[in-house]
Amino acid sequence: MDSFVTDILYAFRVFFKRPGLTLLAIAALALSLGMSITAFSLINEVFFKPLPFEDADALHDISLINTEAGYERMPIPLENFDDLGELVCFSETMGYFPGTINISGKGLPTRYDGSFVTNEFPKVLGIEPVLGRHFSEQPFADDQPGEIMISHAVWQKHFLGDPDIIGTEIRANGMPHKIIAVLPDGFHFRVGVDVWMPVDTTPPFPERQHITQIYAIGRVADDYSVRDVQSALAKSFESWTHVTLEGKEGTELHCSPFGEFELSKPDSYAFIAALGALIFVLLVSCANVASLLVGRALTRGREMAIRSAVGATRSRIMRQLLTESLLLAFFGTIGGLLISAWDVDAVNSSEIFRTPYWMTFELDWRVFAFAFVIMITTTLISGLVPAWQSSKINLNEMLKDTSHTSTSFKLGRMTRMLAVVQIAFSCSLLFGAGLITRNVYKMANIDPGYDGREFLTMRMGLFPADYPTEDARDTFFKELEGKIRRLPGIEEAAVTSWIAEFGNQAKSFLIFKEGSENPQFEHAFSESVSGNFFATYNLQPVKGTLFDEDALVDGEDVPVVINEAFASGSLSGMDPIGQKLGQLVGMDDNGNQQVMTLSVVGVVPNIRVTEFTKPTKPEPIVYMPFTASESSFMSLVVKSKDSEKEDLRLAIQNVILSLDPNLPVYFTKTMEKFVQEKIYPFRAMANFFLFVGLMALFLSAIGVYGMLAFNVSRRRREIGIRMALGAGTIGIVAQVLRQGLVQLAFGLFIGTGLAFLVGKLTSKFLLGVNPADPSVYIGVMLTLFGVATLSFFIPARRAACLSPLEALRYE
Repeated sequence: MDSFVTDILYAFRVFFKRPGLTLLAIAALALSLGMSITAFSLINEVFFKPLPFEDADALHDISLINTEAGYERMPIPLENFDDLGELVCFSETMGYFPGTINISGKGLPTRYDGSFVTNEFPKVLGIEPVLGRHFSEQPFADDQPGEIMISHAVWQKHFLGDPDIIGTEIRANGMPHKIIAVLPDGFHFRVGVDVWMPVDTTPPFPERQHITQIYAIGRVADDYSVRDVQSALAKSFESWTHVTLEGKEGTELHCSPFGEFELSKPDSYAFIAALGALIFVLLVSCANVASLLVGRALTRGREMAIRSAVGATRSRIMRQLLTESLLLAFFGTIGGLLISAWDVDAVNSSEIFRTPYWMTFELDWRVFAFAFVIMITTTLISGLVPAWQSSKINLNEMLKDTSHTSTSFKLGRMTRMLAVVQIAFSCSLLFGAGLITRNVYKMANIDPGYDGREFLTMRMGLFPADYPTEDARDTFFKELEGKIRRLPGIEEAAVTSWIAEFGNQAKSFLIFKEGSENPQFEHAFSESVSGNFFATYNLQPVKGTLFDEDALVDGEDVPVVINEAFASGSLSGMDPIGQKLGQLVGMDDNGNQQVMTLSVVGVVPNIRVTEFTKPTKPEPIVYMPFTASESSFMSLVVKSKDSEKEDLRLAIQNVILSLDPNLPVYFTKTMEKFVQEKIYPFRAMANFFLFVGLMALFLSAIGVYGMLAFNVSRRRREIGIRMALGAGTIGIVAQVLRQGLVQLAFGLFIGTGLAFLVGKLTSKFLLGVNPADPSVYIGVMLTLFGVATLSFFIPARRAACLSPLEALRYE
C-alpha cells in the first residue's frame, strides 16, 4: 500500500509537469466514458433492472404468436380469456386492451389513453390505490353507473387534486361512471395510460364484443415451470375456435416474461447501434490516450534507465506506469459520471423512445459497477502496452545515449498502429452517421403533394352511448363538416379515417379479373373519407369520376376511388374504371368471412397523409365513402391559410362543442408539425451519430497530430542536418507527410471494411437509403482525408520552418 501511495503521488508530479497533456487525456476519456456509461444506464433499465411489481419474475405475458407469418405478439379473443383462468399453472390472470376514453361532466371534455381491464387489475400487479378501492366483483347492472380508476396525474390535473374525488360521477365514453380509485403517482400501466375501465362491463362498442381481442398476463404458480405452463397453454389452445381470420395454422399460444416486448424492434436496434458506436468512440479515446502515453514514455527513457540501474524491476516500472494510467482513467471516469448524469436527465425528459412508465433511467449501483469495470478496462487498454514496451530497457544503450529526448525504445511502430486504429474507427462511425443523416434528409424532403402548413387536423371518437347507430355517427360528421366549411378563413374541410397520428394497416382486397374463376389477393390501404376529401386536397381524377357518399344505395356495389399507385400496381394492364374489388370486413356469427363488393369509379394522383418515415414510393390506397364503413373514430382535416392561428382552432372547437358538449378533440396539429414530430426520433438519432462520429474524428485528429508533432520534435536534429546538407522545404514536408498519408491509407482501408459492417447494422432502421451508398463513402473519405491531411501538414510545415542552426543546437 505504501508503494501504491508513493506511485500515486509521483504520478501527480508527472502530470503537473505537463498539465496540457494531462487535461487533454482526461477530457478525451471523460467524453467517451460519459457516453458509454449513459448507454449502459439505458440498457440497464431495459434489460437488467427488476420490474417494480410484486414477485415480478412470476409475471408472464400470454399471447398468440405466428413465427412463420412474422407475428411475435397477438392478442387473444376475449371469449377465450376465461380459459386461462381455469389453468392451475396460473395463480392469477388479468387481461386488458388499450383504447380511447373520453371523460366529461367535470371540467372540459378530455380524451385520455385508456385501458379496458379485467377485475383482477391491479391486484395481479400488486398495486394498491392511494385513494379508493379495487373493482367490484359483482356483475355490472344497467341501472347503476360503471366503475373507473384514474391515474394520480389525472386526479391532480383534471380534478385539481380534489380529496373527495372518490364517488364522483362523470361521463366516460358517453356512459355514467363513478370514480372508485386513484392509483399511485407515476403508475401508467401499460404505456402512457391514465384511465382504466372494466372490460366486461363497459366495452367501447358492445355490438362488436364478439370480436374483441385482449392481451393477457398470468402469474405462474410456485410449483410450475415455464415448460409446464407452455404445455398447459398448448393443450388449452387446441379447444379454441375463433382465433384469427386466417385460422389457427402456424399459430401458437405462448407465454414470455412480462415486459419482454416493451421495446419495439426499431428501438432495440437503435439501442444496439448506439452502444456499438459508443464502444468505438471509447476505443478511439483509449487509442488516443495510449498514443499520448507512448509519446510521454519516449521522453522518459533516461528516467526508466536510472530506475532500472538502481534496482527497480521490470514489474515495478510497469506498476508505476499503470498507476499513472489508472489515475488518468479515474479522473476520466469521474468526469464521465458527471456527463452521464446530465445525459440521463436529458433522456428522461425527451420523447425519442416511448417507454413504459416504470423505465426511469438513473445511475444505480449497476451503473457504478459498470463504470468501475470500464475504468479498469480503459486503464489496461490505454496503459498496458505503453507500460510493457517502456519497461523493456536496454540499460547500456540508454545510458550511453546523450540526448534528452531520443531513446532506444522501439515504440514508433506502436504509435503508427494506434493512429491507424483511430482513423479506421472514425471512418466507420462517420459512415454510420452519414447513412442516418441521408435517411433523415430523404424523409424531410418527401413531397406529400400539398403544403402541410395549410392543413390542420384533429381527431375525435363517437361512442354508442351517445351515437348508437352508424347513421347517427354519419349524420354527426356530415353536419360537422358542413358547419366547419362555413367558418371564416376556411377554404375546405373533410373527414377521413386515416391521417396524422393514425396510420392504417394494409388490408386484403380481392380482385375479380375477367376470365378468372378465382379472385386474386392484393394488399392496399383502405381510407374512409367524405366526398369533399378530394376537393380539400385538390385531387382531380386522372380517370373516371369521384363518388358522392349521399348517393349510396343499399344492396349495390360501394363506389371507390383508387390512387395511381394502386392502379399501376395491383391493376396493372387493366382498365381500372369499373373494376370489381372485394374487401374482407370480418366474420359472421357462423365463422364465415364477410366480403363487401366495391366498384372502382375513379383514379386520383398520389398524396401522403402518413408514412412519412418511409421515403419510398407511395403506398396503394383505396378511398371509400365513410358512410359505407365503420366511422366511430374519424379525423377532421381543415385547409386554411390561418391553420396555425389559435383563433381558428378555438372557432373549430366551439363548433364541435355546439354539436356535442361532451366530445373532446385531440391530436390537434398541422400536417407540417405532424411530419416534423414523426421525423424527430430519426433526426435525433442522426444528430447523435453525427456528434459521435465528429467526436471520434476530433480525437483521431488530436492523436495523429500529437504523434506526428512528437516525432518531428524528436527528429529536429536529423531535420537540421538534412537542411544543412541542402534539403529543401518541399522535401522535408513531403517526407513528414508521407508517413502520415501511409497511415491514413491503411486506416481508410480497414475503416471501409468496418463501415460495411456498420451499414449492415444501420440497415434495420434505414428506410429508402442503400446501406452501401457510394456518395456517403466518398463524402466520409474526403472528410477524413481533409482533416487528416491538415493534422499531418501542421507538424510537417513546422519542421520545414526550422532553422538548421536552431535544430542543431536543440539537443
